[in-house]
Amino acid sequence: MRIATAVLTCFCLLANAFGNETLIEGGLYSTRNENGTYSVLKILKLDPEGVHVRLYSNQFPEHPAKLDTSSLYMAGMNRKADESLGMGHAPISRKAFTTWGVKFIKVVPVEGQELEGYPMWQEASGGYF
Repeated sequence: MRIATAVLTCFCLLANAFGNETLIEGGLYSTRNENGTYSVLKILKLDPEGVHVRLYSNQFPEHPAKLDTSSLYMAGMNRKADESLGMGHAPISRKAFTTWGVKFIKVVPVEGQELEGYPMWQEASGGYF
């Protein structure tokens, strides 16, 4: 598994070097917020129409090239005024996702509990944002 992750990470880094963002399940990416900070997201699942992501509340002053995943969290309804709302599962259309300007950080395993919202979305014949 570690070799596969290393190969996928190298592939993603090479794709970034040539300006093409490769999307991969388990990939952590940063995206720039309107206020100039950067947030982190994790791709949980990819399908032909969409990208299923986990949105973290952490904000960074610049793209986090290195990241301690144990520091990532999702703030809920009781979040502070300056905190982003986290979301465990957000189905985003591929077209909308391409506008987010994501930048690759690294690949980490997708844990079973992170996928809890995905089967519910499937059963409900959910759509995309």
